Amino acid sequence: METAVNLVVDGEVVRTATGRDSERLDWVSWNVRDLTGRRAHLEINDFNSGGWGHILVDHVMFADRPAIGELERYDWVDYGKDFYAAVSYDNVPGGRRVLIGWMNNWQYAGSIPTSPWRGAMALPREFGLKTIDGEVRLVQQPAGQPTALRGGGAAFTLRDATVPSGVLDLPSAANGSVLEIQAEFELRDADRFGLQVRAGEQERTLIGYDVGARRLFVDRTRSGLVDVGPLFPGVHSGPLSVDGNRVRMTVYVDRSSVEVFGGAGETTITDQVFPSPTSDRTRLFAEGGAVLVRSLTVRPLRSVWR
Repeated sequence: METAVNLVVDGEVVRTATGRDSERLDWVSWNVRDLTGRRAHLEINDFNSGGWGHILVDHVMFADRPAIGELERYDWVDYGKDFYAAVSYDNVPGGRRVLIGWMNNWQYAGSIPTSPWRGAMALPREFGLKTIDGEVRLVQQPAGQPTALRGGGAAFTLRDATVPSGVLDLPSAANGSVLEIQAEFELRDADRFGLQVRAGEQERTLIGYDVGARRLFVDRTRSGLVDVGPLFPGVHSGPLSVDGNRVRMTVYVDRSSVEVFGGAGETTITDQVFPSPTSDRTRLFAEGGAVLVRSLTVRPLRSVWR
């Protein structure tokens, strides 16, 4: 029962888009650079029988840059699927503003494979304001408490290493299911690059950067148990500008979650993941070319309960 606008080439759907359950028109953009010179047609399917959700198509345009939809123009506190009902605490000692969110989503909260709880609390975060690219932005970083969990083992470090196109396995010292990862990459010619965490034979969670789109992303489509619901598998991303040709990220990996802080904390992504206990490898990857790892530090973290 497909309700979508499809771009079809040689009988194959190569791009697809749906609306936002609203009669308000908004932009949806596709990058079709790889289809240059090929013949294509648009297929518009509207199988809604009533109410909202009809496919509305008005302008079809070509441009050098994507048209940015309304939701993309917002500055989101978190671009992941699992940061909800956040509570902010004021007048914390030292004048800090600390916020804690619930790591879950009502679209599948009742069917995640955990018991007897449903979801967890994200790391407490400190909020602030910073001028980035000439604009005042909300930034956030984990509150200082997670640093007290370091010391679960020796840290793994890597500096000034080139990652060619493909996947690079890291030594066993970088593996684990509860980790703090600090990484700084320098752009070369890779289209996408980043980390694979909680990786195994068939499982992996990608935390990376799309150079063309200038977006930080988490791909959990093959992260383990993904049949939680139809809206669970996916790629979640947020805008992140390049700072002096470099991309920085801090990642907190847990047994059933990843929390990603990009740049100075202006872009965060929080997602639940449910890999097998044996999927604990950490890897680097690059696509379409190479990337330079300026610095990488992987620290195992102790359990907060012990």
